Amino acid sequence: MKRFGWLALLCVACATDEPITGAVGVFYGGQVQELEQLTPDPVRAPSFGVRVDFPPWARGREHEVRWEVVRPGPAGRRVTEVGELRVAGDRAHLEQVLPIDLRETPGLVNVRVLVDGQIVIDRAVDVRKP
Repeated sequence: MKRFGWLALLCVACATDEPITGAVGVFYGGQVQELEQLTPDPVRAPSFGVRVDFPPWARGREHEVRWEVVRPGPAGRRVTEVGELRVAGDRAHLEQVLPIDLRETPGLVNVRVLVDGQIVIDRAVDVRKP
């Protein structure tokens, strides 16, 4: 019986090692298509955003999700947009569309997402002119 107790404890310890993960890119068919380069359609820009996956150990409590998007702006300046929300503990994942019209922002777009103060996503996407 002692072996079963240690085995159960080991399984719980291993399960908590699975990190909260995320992806940034274009929403396509219920998934996020991660790209290093993106050339948006000139007529209809794709939905661009992030997906955060919560492993089983992270469920059961509310999470604070914050994001920062740094993109090209007018006159060669960079524009920073931030947002945050609270995610209920029963959610296995979060999909959040970022309010960016990719047709109007060619250049390097940097996206950083934090969950409970920990960086989950820190990526750049090179957006090309259509």
